[in-house]
Amino acid sequence: MTWMLTASGAEYHLAGPTAYGACGRPVDINDVAHHLAIVAQFNGATSRPYSVAEHSLLCCDIAQRAGASVFVQMAALLHDAHEAYTNDLISPAKQAVNSYSMAFGVGAWHAFEAEHSKGVREHFKLLSVFAGHRELLRSIDLQALATARRDLTPYDPSRHMPWPVLGDNTLQPVAPADWVRLDTPEREDATWKDWRGRFLARFAELQAVPCLKAHQ
Repeated sequence: MTWMLTASGAEYHLAGPTAYGACGRPVDINDVAHHLAIVAQFNGATSRPYSVAEHSLLCCDIAQRAGASVFVQMAALLHDAHEAYTNDLISPAKQAVNSYSMAFGVGAWHAFEAEHSKGVREHFKLLSVFAGHRELLRSIDLQALATARRDLTPYDPSRHMPWPVLGDNTLQPVAPADWVRLDTPEREDATWKDWRGRFLARFAELQAVPCLKAHQ
């Protein structure tokens, strides 16, 4: 069995011949919001539940505060949308999976994730945005990661190994956002349903912007 049943009751095929049919991989923003609001970042190793949906909203906020276009804001919101179907695998686990398969010349997780992320981004007509703003979106994602590490994990540079992805022990480490805290009572009290609702509301807000609406 290489297909999953989504929250809305759709069958999404992760592999196999049916996956490449017209209806093999149905993408629904309601499924995306629902799944991402439940999927935990950091493999759950945080001081409170921290979902991919909340992370995605933070990325969208970072993009907005940086003065990025509405297209980049939408891409920031949906940069992990494929994880609604592939699930979120922490970076060390991705590297571990790839290390097993690279003996045969292929990074298995990288190939699997890339295929599904392309399909989801194509559905939302964002392929060109991701291609044209790859570095900006990467920097936004990393700042969100640095912010979550600061606020929600027990990371201590005096005790723990540096995170190369954040540029630890370099001249230009990735700085967390100084205008937001993720360990506030308001965020602590928010439920997964709240984050699902906020994700859908932000999507609708961005989609309603005339230039993005015309693009769709």
